[in-house]
Amino acid sequence: MTTGQSYRVVVCDDHAIFREGTKQVLAKNPELTVVGEAADGFQAVETVRKLRPELVVMDIAMPGQSGIEATRAISQDLPETRIIILSVHSRKTFIMESLKAGARGYVLKDSAGDKLLDAVKAVLRGECYLDSPVAGHIVDEFVKLPDKDAREEEQPQERLTDRERQILRLIVEGLPNKEIASKLFLSPKTVDNHRARIMAKLGRHDVIGLVKYAIATGLVDPDSWSR
Repeated sequence: MTTGQSYRVVVCDDHAIFREGTKQVLAKNPELTVVGEAADGFQAVETVRKLRPELVVMDIAMPGQSGIEATRAISQDLPETRIIILSVHSRKTFIMESLKAGARGYVLKDSAGDKLLDAVKAVLRGECYLDSPVAGHIVDEFVKLPDKDAREEEQPQERLTDRERQILRLIVEGLPNKEIASKLFLSPKTVDNHRARIMAKLGRHDVIGLVKYAIATGLVDPDSWSR
């Protein structure tokens, strides 16, 4: 990430020592500036709403309101703000709920600091990033489908237009509608309409459902998520 652009970051963790450690890691990238901190979920939402940063690094286990709940609230209010979960939890439940809430990255606290910086670079490029152990859980969840489910996944793809498949790939990569519109030279409203038609055709009503479909039908490579 050497664009010369400056990105503002809010760090959310109920342990001051982890906030300081996270800030030290982020300080290695001169394009990142920590502009705010939060020690609980409610404070995280309030701080992010006030400062409107480009990036939030969020813990899960915080008092008052969990990091997952805070992520959901921030994603609804400020969809352009990218959120990376930095947590000790590697259970599928936490990972899946974080992604459903709107997180674009998930990094384990016992990983090297470079993993967090890699996640930051990927997420700010509009991609998703999953720490290697986390990616394994996601692949287990999405790829190991029963044969019957896999067969059912294959058929709707034939009903998608080329444009819809193109937009689906970008949705699964984590791009918001505005960026998809810019990349494809479409209006955000047109992308909204395509998204609604895709979900209707596939019978999927959230991004996680679209990801499951896209992996099962080979539209995306799950290995690319952990790069």
